Amino acid sequence: MEKKRAWFSRAEGRFAAIGAAALAVTLALAFWFSVPLTSGDQTNPEELVPLVQSARVDLNTADAAALCTLPGIGEKIAQRILDYRARYGPFEQLSDAAKVSGITEATIEQWQGLAFVS
Repeated sequence: MEKKRAWFSRAEGRFAAIGAAALAVTLALAFWFSVPLTSGDQTNPEELVPLVQSARVDLNTADAAALCTLPGIGEKIAQRILDYRARYGPFEQLSDAAKVSGITEATIEQWQGLAFVS
């Protein structure tokens, strides 16, 4: 009589059990450290206003590092903005930034909500 061969060997069985345990631990940790789901936005919009305002850049008071956070502005153009302010004074409106060499109306449109003038 011929012996039936097991579907997998004892070593393969241990390997499968260890793999399943590792998967279970990984999933448990993933769920443990995941961000909890909420139903709807629980953030008060009034609390976000100071955060948004603090992230906005005032073209009349910002230093070069702050100006570089605006889309399309690198170190050279930031320095041009600082030089323009020193020579001609503060900007009266956001669109006045187009007078600075290297800044276009399209660039200023990208700043909506990100930049302002005081």
